[in-house]
Amino acid sequence: MKAGKRTDRLADHMMLIGFCLAVVYWVLDSILSIFTSYDNWFEQLLGVNLDEVWTRIIVLCLFAIFGSHAQYTINERKKAEAKLERDAATRERFQRLLSPDLAERVVSGELKVEKGGKDRVATVLFVDIRGFTTISENNQASAVLRLLNEYYEVLVEVVFRHEGTVDKFIGDAMMVIWGAPVLHDNDPHRAVRAALDMHAALAEFNRKSLETGRPKITIGIGINTGNLMAGYIGSSHTMSYSVIGDTVNTASRLCSSAQPGQILVSDHTWRMVQDRFEASPIGRIQTKGKFKPVNAFAVTGEKPPAL
Repeated sequence: MKAGKRTDRLADHMMLIGFCLAVVYWVLDSILSIFTSYDNWFEQLLGVNLDEVWTRIIVLCLFAIFGSHAQYTINERKKAEAKLERDAATRERFQRLLSPDLAERVVSGELKVEKGGKDRVATVLFVDIRGFTTISENNQASAVLRLLNEYYEVLVEVVFRHEGTVDKFIGDAMMVIWGAPVLHDNDPHRAVRAALDMHAALAEFNRKSLETGRPKITIGIGINTGNLMAGYIGSSHTMSYSVIGDTVNTASRLCSSAQPGQILVSDHTWRMVQDRFEASPIGRIQTKGKFKPVNAFAVTGEKPPAL
């Protein structure tokens, strides 16, 4: 560490070093002139002769130019290395939230992420495993953890395919956002389509799991669209991007009310996606912690293309 600091100090003073080298050259050249000439030694030291003065001034300038160029080059290299480190850290942070292509666009500056609270409209999806307590009780913890990680690999791949943002994992539940930090024109559609694809991907996952004697996983999904606050949440030591607001709470409550294999969407979300999907009205659901019941719809599939 100390050697690195000494190197940094040298790099920051290359112009001064070049100037000092030029002064050393001037003095040495003057001293040599004293021993090779019978003229006055003081005149030789100062370089009274015009040719000698210009030669030494030129050398002085060359050393100064060399030093300034070397310092500029080293500083630019340090800036480039620092930028690479920042980009790597940013890429690693956002690759946990976004699909790799979106994370790369954030790093390159093509997509802007607001570092602060911002009121916006977004779609929130919660997905939760049904009967996870029973699975945990009947299997070893290491096997349950391995199953859970493999299950999340499948679901996150679906989320990234539809360019959603993985907000957090809460035990056997996952929270996903469309519309923050990356906004699309059809975020509600992407969320519902992703929910249908999650069920399709989970069916294949369960088929392989049952072949190896592992338990079947069933999920419930809740989706809601509305205003929320998006930004970085945490302490001065660690922060993460997330969203808060009643929109998030409603999506969570819909997920809790969903039966195994069911996708419940709020009335607001349904009005935005009914042009492409089919659903059955569930009616008004009284969810925990909310005074007003939520009008919900159970998505059954995608509408066939118009002929």
